[in-house]
Amino acid sequence: MSAGELQFRTAAFGGFQKQDVLDFIDSRSREQQEKLEALKRELEEGAKARAELEEELAAAKDRVECLAAEGEALSAQQKQAQEQAEALRAELEQTRARAEAAERGLADAQARLAKAEPAAAAYESVKDRTAGMELEAHCRAEQVEAEAAERVKKMREQVEHWLGRVQNEYDRLRTSMDATLSHAGGELEQVRGMLDGLSAELERQPDGTGSPAAPPAASGRSIRSGRGLLRAAVLRNGNAGQSERRGTV
Repeated sequence: MSAGELQFRTAAFGGFQKQDVLDFIDSRSREQQEKLEALKRELEEGAKARAELEEELAAAKDRVECLAAEGEALSAQQKQAQEQAEALRAELEQTRARAEAAERGLADAQARLAKAEPAAAAYESVKDRTAGMELEAHCRAEQVEAEAAERVKKMREQVEHWLGRVQNEYDRLRTSMDATLSHAGGELEQVRGMLDGLSAELERQPDGTGSPAAPPAASGRSIRSGRGLLRAAVLRNGNAGQSERRGTV
């Protein structure tokens, strides 16, 4: 019951009912006590909340200080990052310029390559043909060299065989000539002896000095015999020379 709603009963002899006043006082006292306790609880809760807020505030201050330090560090890092970003941006520009130059060079190289492809194909074709011709020429040269070596070998064998035959024929002719010359020498000695005899006979013929003369028949036979031996020796020597020349040829 609130104070506005409370109405005291009046007493018979003036004033209010005492009990009503006491009840009102008790009621107000309880209300005040309850309010006081509620205020105490609120104060306690407020104090507790304040302490918590103070702790939170201190923690917040610490956090702010940390954040400030972190902010300063981040600011330094940001400044460093900005400097690095500027350096990277400059390097990127240089890289972009180099890339553009490389692209232009690549395009130019591709254009030159496109122009050079027909010549390269022709060169490869000529190279292949040249390689084939060189291989064929090498094989042909080896074949010609082998054939030449074979011909030289055969010619050497033929020459050696011919030289052997010539040497054998020369040896045979030399032996024959030695025998012929020896025989001719003997016959010439006989002819010389006969000529000496004829000279002696001629000397014995009369020469106006009164020397006796040889019989005419004997002198004629001696002369004819000497002439025959001389002619035979000459013919044998001539035939031997002709045989030697034919054998040598």
